[in-house]
Amino acid sequence: MSSAVQPSHNDFFHYTSGRWLWDEEKQLRDRYKPFNVSELQRVAAASVGAHACLSMIKLGEGGFNKVFRLVMDDGSVVIARIPNPNAGPPGKAVASEVATMDFASTILEIPVPTVLAWSGDLENPVGSEYILMEEASGSHLSEVWEELEIHAKAEVVEELVGIEKKLLSLSFSRYGNLFFAKNAFEGCEKVDVSGNLPESRRLDASNRFVIGPVVDRDFWNEERSIMKIDRGPWLSAAEYLKAISQREKTWLSCYAVPKQGRKLLYVPISQNSVNAHVSLYDKFLAIAEFVLPSEGGLVKPTLWHWDLHAPNLFIDSKNKLTALIDWQDAWVGPLFLQARHPGLVRYSGEIKLQLPEYYRSLEDQEEKKQIAMQVEKSILLQIYESSTSEENPDLKGVLQIPHGPTRRQTVQYSSNTWDGDILPFRECLIRMERFWNEIVGPNAPGCPIHFTPEELQTHYDESEGWNEKADFWDSLSGFVSKDGWVAHENYEQASDMFSQMRDEGLKSLQGKERDEFEISTRWAAKSGTTTHL
Repeated sequence: MSSAVQPSHNDFFHYTSGRWLWDEEKQLRDRYKPFNVSELQRVAAASVGAHACLSMIKLGEGGFNKVFRLVMDDGSVVIARIPNPNAGPPGKAVASEVATMDFASTILEIPVPTVLAWSGDLENPVGSEYILMEEASGSHLSEVWEELEIHAKAEVVEELVGIEKKLLSLSFSRYGNLFFAKNAFEGCEKVDVSGNLPESRRLDASNRFVIGPVVDRDFWNEERSIMKIDRGPWLSAAEYLKAISQREKTWLSCYAVPKQGRKLLYVPISQNSVNAHVSLYDKFLAIAEFVLPSEGGLVKPTLWHWDLHAPNLFIDSKNKLTALIDWQDAWVGPLFLQARHPGLVRYSGEIKLQLPEYYRSLEDQEEKKQIAMQVEKSILLQIYESSTSEENPDLKGVLQIPHGPTRRQTVQYSSNTWDGDILPFRECLIRMERFWNEIVGPNAPGCPIHFTPEELQTHYDESEGWNEKADFWDSLSGFVSKDGWVAHENYEQASDMFSQMRDEGLKSLQGKERDEFEISTRWAAKSGTTTHL
């Protein structure tokens, strides 16, 4: 194929899977990644010993990567993964992903596509970082899941329990990201693992891998990429939590600029107050030693795959797992924060383990379908939990610890309150104080943080508007996301809806308040402008 950039190649570089109602220019810029298509094809062909690439299509794209399928002249297939500019620290994110995949495959013997070639060098001939992999064997679970019988789905669930057992079989000496020893840089340390592992593989892990600073985007977003902050690796889980607090306090103090004007939806006053955010991070810092469980096994440094759901799984005709993909966000973190029910079995509805007696007589086919789905999800969840209890008792303990959701969410919501939401983080800290003795135990020291009655009243007042906004977004689930993303086919309808909301707001406001609202919501005007929120 010609080395000249053909017009169709523009779709390779741009994000094309949807649009944004606001901040579209920035969102597209964050996902725009040009590269030398012909050079990528040449490298891909060479990686499998082929002479030339005959075809290349964009297989899919997400918020941080684009994936391509390249077919060679000998019939072989190569999968290419190109990270977007917003994927994480250049060089390090790709290097860690490849090393983690290798570790999962060679040390833990988890089925992972073989990496054929990769580069974390932006100055390479391709003009971009890349990972070239073999195509995953088997059937993509997302394409066959609905057709599988319940017994086949149960077998797949058992496979997931087996994968988690392998991940749980090892514990590390530090918290951080994995890298190849040959690619080590300042801050990396030798990998020391303990657990159920043959000595040959233990030595292989020690010789070929190191654990280094995290590549988590929260530690690299915006000005954080140039800040001198603690990115690990850490000896204790508490050090990791303290690093989060110090990171955000430093960023807030140096770079946070109060946002002007109002958005279409409710924004609490405290969301725009730097002092309010810093105060919460001070509280978080004060309880960092107590947020996570004190039992060492529950917070042991564990490598984990965060996204065990159908799009990342491949199976064979016997329902055995043939490949687990998408290791980009995998890191060695506290087990308590890593572990969760796999997306494939996650279910929070009413548990029903058998069809009701009246099921056969139901005439409403949609109702019958919903009941059958509820029973199936209940059964699969029970199978997972029963198998986990038997095979992975440590994981069962993690998932059942009292006040576990509050403790996990306290860390989860601490990531970036300025660009996210301050209220959920504050709510978690309030709960930590309220249930302190139940969380840390009656013999622990008193709670080092305190919210005054005035602070609590402000929180509850602001929560009313926030809850209404949350209900609004819940009602739009699958239609418009919170960052304004919408599918191409829904763009006009969504744009009209927000434009009508703007018109109603303008009718109800007066004076300066109306002027500020008019300026800050021009993105929703009928003209279709996409100025920043």
